[in-house]
Amino acid sequence: MSQIQISLPNEPKGHTENLITAINEKLNIKSIILLEGVNNSLVIIRCQRNMVPRVLEVLNEVGVGIEFGIVDILKLQATIPELKEDQIEVSEELSSRVSVEEIESSIKEGMELNINFYLFIMIAAFIAGAGLILNSTAIIIGSMIISPLMGPILGVSYGIISKNYLLVEKGILGQLFSVLISIGIGVLLASLAILIYVSPSITNEMMSRNFPTIFDLIVSIGAGLAIGFAITGTIQSSLVGIAIAVSLMPPAVNIGVTLIYGNLLLSFGSFVLLGSNILAINFMAILIFKLKKIKILEKNYPFWKGPEEKSGQLSLGVKITKKKTKKALKD
Repeated sequence: MSQIQISLPNEPKGHTENLITAINEKLNIKSIILLEGVNNSLVIIRCQRNMVPRVLEVLNEVGVGIEFGIVDILKLQATIPELKEDQIEVSEELSSRVSVEEIESSIKEGMELNINFYLFIMIAAFIAGAGLILNSTAIIIGSMIISPLMGPILGVSYGIISKNYLLVEKGILGQLFSVLISIGIGVLLASLAILIYVSPSITNEMMSRNFPTIFDLIVSIGAGLAIGFAITGTIQSSLVGIAIAVSLMPPAVNIGVTLIYGNLLLSFGSFVLLGSNILAINFMAILIFKLKKIKILEKNYPFWKGPEEKSGQLSLGVKITKKKTKKALKD
């Protein structure tokens, strides 16, 4: 269940009337809450999460968020008592996904290229490198789980669909820097292994990160489809399983490890495997975005700032005081 809150300026009054009329007629939502204040009003409606895209389309048609008003989308864990659902007619494509705004917010959150992102890339690379050198599958799986490399990859896919080329550029740079960091850590760990073991051997885990076979491509395609459905749907708990299924961090680190070990062919094979996985995920995610009819709604005009409060006045007329009289405290 989701709650949509729409903040509107009281003037002109036609905005609120047109909005409520559109909600009643086009969406058939009867349970509408209207809170009127001195300067602004707040319209609150509830609906199923997969109905949010249709609601936002109607709000967009009325001009909410473009010419006036601010829209907030809240996820409700539960309502007490359980509310009767309003029936909203939506197409199958819309009913099978969450809103574009929620998808975009989730993707942007996963590709924040800050110190935490690169710190996790380094940690995942160190763990993957140790797993490759020690020939430990369990350790390698751990590196896949904590690696945030999927974020920039999805950012590129969504950026292409939404024609947000800044997002595409950011995603490509994030992937490039992450891969270079992973290769560098692979080189560092391999050099350390040579100092310790003198002549370390190529392990089975390293050998398995070689040129992709047809079955590797099938796994990559399946993972790309799964990640597309997961990021656009309401169930995202499968993302961890997808991260394990598709190999991203281990081949990136393996490029550096096998390069220092002197196996240039295996190093190049890991590079090809990594590239094919990234391309497969991007292509299949774009395909799912198209099938789900991801429609980028019109954005706010640059000059629109939303409702503004006047100094000394309250939006909804609710005043909370910090000090109480002794009589009030006794009551």
